[in-house]
Amino acid sequence: MKETKGGIRKKLLPIVILPIILLSFLITVVGVTLFYSFYTQSIRDELISTTDTLIDCLDFAISGDYQYINEMLFKGDLNITDSTMLLRIKEQSEIDTTFFWNDLRIMTTIEDEYGISAVGTKADSRVSDVVLKQGMSYSSKDLSINGKNYIGYYVPLKNTGGEVVGMIFAGKQKDLVYHKITEVIIWFAVFSVLMIAFSLLITLKFSSSMIADINSINSFLKAISEGNLRSRLGNRVVNRKDEIGSIGLYALKMRDNLQKLIERDALTELYNRRSCHNMLSAISQKNELYCVVMCDIDFFKKVNDTYGHDAGDYVLQEVSGLIRKNVSEYGFASRWGGEEFLLVFRLGYEDTVARTRQLRQSILEHDFTYEKTKMDITMTFGVADGTEFIRYENVIKKADEKLYIGKNNGRNQVVA
Repeated sequence: MKETKGGIRKKLLPIVILPIILLSFLITVVGVTLFYSFYTQSIRDELISTTDTLIDCLDFAISGDYQYINEMLFKGDLNITDSTMLLRIKEQSEIDTTFFWNDLRIMTTIEDEYGISAVGTKADSRVSDVVLKQGMSYSSKDLSINGKNYIGYYVPLKNTGGEVVGMIFAGKQKDLVYHKITEVIIWFAVFSVLMIAFSLLITLKFSSSMIADINSINSFLKAISEGNLRSRLGNRVVNRKDEIGSIGLYALKMRDNLQKLIERDALTELYNRRSCHNMLSAISQKNELYCVVMCDIDFFKKVNDTYGHDAGDYVLQEVSGLIRKNVSEYGFASRWGGEEFLLVFRLGYEDTVARTRQLRQSILEHDFTYEKTKMDITMTFGVADGTEFIRYENVIKKADEKLYIGKNNGRNQVVA
C-alpha cells in the first residue's frame, strides 16, 4: 500500500507541536513565577541591606545613644537630623527611607501626591506593636503609607543598652515593582509566542532533539525553583543557535545572577556571611579537614577618614583579590562584615598557617595606590584548627579570639 504523501508528518506534527506549546506555557509560568519570587525576595534583601547599612554607618561613624531633643535627632552629641543621605538613597535605588522616634516620623523621603512630606505622621499600630514593643523587625508586601502602597521593612532603632527608641523604615513603591514584573511577563509571553511559531517550521528530523532540549531546560528551571542553584544545563542546549538555546542561556544567566545575588558580597565578590555559614556547616557535617582564619584590615577606619570611602572600597577590593588568589586552590573566603574576612582552608593546621603568613606578607608588599596616593595597608590574622571543635561556630569563635589577641599585641601578625 502506497504511503500518503506527508501522512507521517501530518500525524507527527501535532504530537511534536502540542508538547512544545505546553512546555512553552510551562516555561513561561515557571519563569514568571520564579522571577516574581526571586525579584520580590531581592527587593526585600535590598530593603534589609538598606536599613542595616544606615544603622551600621551611624554606629561605625558616631558613638553614643540616640536622643530626640527639640525636634532634632542626636546620636551622642551629634545632631543627625539631615535627610541628605536618605534622599541620595532614593535617587540611586528608588527606595524610600524613614527615621522614627518611637512611632513618629522625624525624617523621611515619603511624600503624598501633592509633594507634602510625611514628617510628623505616625506609623501603623501593627508596626509599632511588633517593632517598638517586641523589638523585632517587620516586613510586609502590602503597606499603605501616605496614600501610596509599599513593599516595606522596619527595624528597631536601639540604644547601647538594648532600649528600642525608634525605627528605621525602607520601602519601595509597589507600582515600580509591578511595572518591572509586567515587563518580564510580556517578555516571557512574546518570547513564548515566537518559540511556538518557530516550532511550526521545524522538520521531524529535529523534533525529538528539540523536545529533549526543552525538557532539559524545564528540569533545570525546576531544580532552580527548588533551590538548587548549582544545577547544570548541558552544553548541547546552550550551543543551539535558536530560541531554545537563547532560553538556555537566559536560564543560565538567571541562575548565575541569582547565585551571585544570594551567595556573593557585591563589593568584593567574595562569598557573603550567610553563604560561608552554609558551606562551613556542610564541611563540618562531613567531618572534612579544614581550618578557619579570621582576619581584618588594620586601622581601616583611618583609611576611610583620611582618604574617603571610595579609597576604602578600593582597599577592600584589592585585599579581596589578594585573598582570593591565596585561598582559591585550597578553600574559599568570605567577607564577614565591614573590613573583616573569614578564610576557610581545606588544609592541615601547619599548611594553613604557612598560607596565612604568605598572605600577610603579600598584603604588606602590595602597592595600594589610589588616585596617586600610596597607602600602607596591613592585616591581622587569627588561625583556628577545625579539628579542635565539633561545632564550626566554636572554630570561628576561636579564630576570632586569636585575631583580637593579634590586634591587641600590635597588629600586622598571624596568631596561630
